[in-house]
Amino acid sequence: MTMITMKKLILTFIVFISVVGEAFSEKNQRTDYKSAKAAEKGVLLLTFDDRNFAGWEAARPIFAKYGAHATFFVSGDFLPENAQTLKRLALDGHSIGLHGFKHLNADKYLAEFGAERYYKDEIWPQAESARKFHVSYKSFAYPNCRCSDETDALFRAKGFQRVRGGVKGATPYDPKGEKQAARRPLVENDAVFFPASELPNRFRIDTIIVGEAYHTDIEEICACVRRAAERKEVFCITSHDIALNAKHIHMKSEWLERILAIAKECGIAVLGFDELP
Repeated sequence: MTMITMKKLILTFIVFISVVGEAFSEKNQRTDYKSAKAAEKGVLLLTFDDRNFAGWEAARPIFAKYGAHATFFVSGDFLPENAQTLKRLALDGHSIGLHGFKHLNADKYLAEFGAERYYKDEIWPQAESARKFHVSYKSFAYPNCRCSDETDALFRAKGFQRVRGGVKGATPYDPKGEKQAARRPLVENDAVFFPASELPNRFRIDTIIVGEAYHTDIEEICACVRRAAERKEVFCITSHDIALNAKHIHMKSEWLERILAIAKECGIAVLGFDELP
């Protein structure tokens, strides 16, 4: 090997180390920035469940407009065309999580058949499908928000970064769609929020569900976003599809735009689960 060739190799190696170092530093700076912003202004977590790939894809420009990220929890098997949508969402900065192969109630199935049987029947097939199509995941959302201390322990033992449950008794209306006279507004319900400073130690994050079927009052949701920003808290919302004037259990795209506009106005961080400190 000539001296010139050796010098070129050394120079190339130095450039390579420099680029890798800068990239690593930039990644750490981005992580530090997210953590700092979470502590400074609180966090809004938007999560969407099941298999509403077309609606999620169509909503990408709305999220991009506000620089906001969400988490998409997928139920069932992964297919090639769906995997491509999820990869595009991931490239946008969103997080992808699992939501169960058969959408089974985790607490009931585990209590009846045991932890390993539940994992084998409900989680392993979906995890294998995700790996087959190179879809990365770190978190899990309990179907129907059904969970227990035992299910939390199982997912922690299996290496999941976080799980998502549900806030009990936080529905804004009774089943007839009438406001409950004795019910405190969501914005006054401390169970719906927790301090952003507790995020590093929170394995399970509980959510409220949004959609016409739940008689959602968008003004109440916006008030919750403002509270989370003002008090440096975490507020988690769950819905399913995203569409113009969506009905049933889905998120209206006009609601999503309104929520993100309020979040931007308040300066609250809108992050996916994978971005949390």
